[in-house]
Amino acid sequence: MKQLSFVVYCLLFFSAGCFRHEYKKPIVNGYYLYAYAADEDMCIMHFDKYGGLQIIDPTVFSIGFDKNFIIAKQHPTIYPEKENKKITNYFIIPLKQPVTWTDDSIATGPLKENEFLEMRKKLKIADTLSFFISFNSIK
Repeated sequence: MKQLSFVVYCLLFFSAGCFRHEYKKPIVNGYYLYAYAADEDMCIMHFDKYGGLQIIDPTVFSIGFDKNFIIAKQHPTIYPEKENKKITNYFIIPLKQPVTWTDDSIATGPLKENEFLEMRKKLKIADTLSFFISFNSIK
């Protein structure tokens, strides 16, 4: 009986790493905030009937959206390193542009803050659109 308990305990202990933290929150128009294993994996993906396409790489830490655009802030991550919190990239996803599996230029970016502000004006993105969803654990 003790051996069986030990085996069960070992199986539970070693399989604990197999339980994944998956975060999948719909944004708008098939776009999702998605993290596979940890908040540091947070990216923006587009899902359709064929599967998912990663639009903005990890680590996305703040977004905003309206009926026309998604705006996002990202700390770049180069695997296997953690995100570089000293760098903040900005992205703009126009929601009127169709998503195709062969087009990897759906999002405009990475942009520096001043480039992002210029692009906001050029695309006439409303001043009221702000980054209203943020993840403080990866900010």
